[in-house]
Amino acid sequence: MNSDEAKQILLLYRPGTADADDPAVAEAISFAHQDPDLAAWFKQHQAFQKAMRAKFREIEAPAHLKLAVIAENKVIRPAVWRQPPAWLAAAAAIALLLGYLAFWQRPYIPDHFVDFRNMMVGKAEGLYDMDWQTSDMNELRHRFAQKGAPADYHLPPGLQKAQLLGGVKLSWRTHPVSMVCLRTLDSTNVWMFVTERSALKDPPPARRKYEKVDQLLTASWTEGDRVYVLAAPNERGFDGKYF
Repeated sequence: MNSDEAKQILLLYRPGTADADDPAVAEAISFAHQDPDLAAWFKQHQAFQKAMRAKFREIEAPAHLKLAVIAENKVIRPAVWRQPPAWLAAAAAIALLLGYLAFWQRPYIPDHFVDFRNMMVGKAEGLYDMDWQTSDMNELRHRFAQKGAPADYHLPPGLQKAQLLGGVKLSWRTHPVSMVCLRTLDSTNVWMFVTERSALKDPPPARRKYEKVDQLLTASWTEGDRVYVLAAPNERGFDGKYF
């Protein structure tokens, strides 16, 4: 399965239904979790489907529909009131919904920093295969450099003595990302992601910004031409522990 095939299958996916039990849909969802662009599109697609269903529930078909018949001689004949056919009420509801969606729906391109950060947290929380299992940081930097990923990153002070587990080379909209996996002295798993500043249209400021994403707390900052995201379990003293 490739990205286009998965997208065609997911176009028919309806969140909250038994669609996910279909083997083809389940495979497409699994594939989307491994593709940053497809995962971002799938997230938007699900939000759109949920919004559509919510709006359908809000629409009430008119109990009566007044049909005004105007003759060719412009004489207004008496209006006839009657219960509209079911299909006509449904058509009116759909037309109203489409008009609303045309106003509500805005094209969204997942190329913002928040999209990058959330995608990286998803990688940390999900299942992934380590490209290189090593406790030697110099070796890991060499591996990243060979793959064109950032290798000149700086570890925060609180991670200088952490155990290096290895690394993964990721991509974000064709830009390379270095994923450094570590374990602290108290056996806490920590992930650091580094990419080029030019990969993001709105990189974070130099001053660290903290944000809880799903089950992890993140610290994000820009240093030179590198953007960093540090993700670790949300615990008291997070800033002092790592920085």
